[in-house]
Amino acid sequence: MRGYGDAQARQIFRDLIDMPADVNLTEKEVAISFHRRAHLPIILASELMERRIAVPWWNGLPLRLTTYNGPRNKPVT
Repeated sequence: MRGYGDAQARQIFRDLIDMPADVNLTEKEVAISFHRRAHLPIILASELMERRIAVPWWNGLPLRLTTYNGPRNKPVT
């Protein structure tokens, strides 16, 4: 990624990892939902949002990055 060739771990953590998100682990995927106010320019520029990303060491379980859409309410029956 442009601008991170000489970056130290602290900068990479601050810019790419240390942000509010919810993690949802299912039998089919790991979904990371970034909170609405999260600052995501680098992740958005990567074009990885809403795509299933294969993670080899997770035994085929994919990663999906999304933005938070608010609480999911169950329909009233």
